[in-house]
Amino acid sequence: MEIHSKAFALISRKEVKEAAEKWTVVMAAGLFALHLLLIFLRNTYPGIELLRPLNANYLSALYTPFSIILVYEVFMLILALPLSFTNSIRKQYEIISLIVIRRVFKDISAFDNFDDFADQPDVVLQIATDLGSGLLLFLLVGLFYHVSLYRRSYKRLTKDQIKTFVRLKEYISLLLLGVFSFLTLYSIYSFTSEVYGLVVNEDVFTLDLNIIFFTEFYTVMIFADVFIFILSFMFGQRYASLLRNAGFVSSTVILRISLSADPVYSGWIAASAVLTGVISQLIYVYFMKLQEKGKDKTSD
Repeated sequence: MEIHSKAFALISRKEVKEAAEKWTVVMAAGLFALHLLLIFLRNTYPGIELLRPLNANYLSALYTPFSIILVYEVFMLILALPLSFTNSIRKQYEIISLIVIRRVFKDISAFDNFDDFADQPDVVLQIATDLGSGLLLFLLVGLFYHVSLYRRSYKRLTKDQIKTFVRLKEYISLLLLGVFSFLTLYSIYSFTSEVYGLVVNEDVFTLDLNIIFFTEFYTVMIFADVFIFILSFMFGQRYASLLRNAGFVSSTVILRISLSADPVYSGWIAASAVLTGVISQLIYVYFMKLQEKGKDKTSD
């Protein structure tokens, strides 16, 4: 077994995944409790200058555990990449839907008093937009999974070709893991620097927490998906497979665009990306069934 395969096998072990899941739960719960405590101290002792920049709404603390869970989901996406292109794409869709739903909690926390709900139509519109697009994304991800269940495993590759294909995707996964680690550390540094500037120097907090880390990561994922598309062309030239994979790459590009779009439209743009994946998978299943029927008629 090659070194990179050993490295990937070590990282993707069941014990490693279980440990990552355990620490994700511990960190999410711990940071959620800490965030709630800081808000409590901020509201109880308003004289503490250090805590004044914090949002006074307790619901804003929901943003913290969601962020930890999202990082864990990205890690699982990287591990899913060599096993199945379809599953890795589905993970991308799940992550973007969680990003949109997470934003709902940020929108709700904008209300200092829920009695003033009707006095802030812009915030109400944003909540309705994010919640509506988030639920639509949830539905479309389920639809993508449902359509993928009808995708049969067509044996068009030899065992050696499959091993080579998986080995090359493991290279990509390990590179993504390196990028993931760097982006995680860089995002923590950026957030810490912004908080320090806000608290100590009273600078304006300019970091967009909705897209920090994810804009860069989805940009990298575009290139990773393109490489996988090229590899799929090398190992098989079925029209349906190539067009489906091209559709997947297109949907990743649209997902990246949604992260930089206006918040009012970003959720709907993300939904169009997932819909692109659903249609691509649906057409693929349809084409492969037609080819199977054609083979049956030929053999008759």
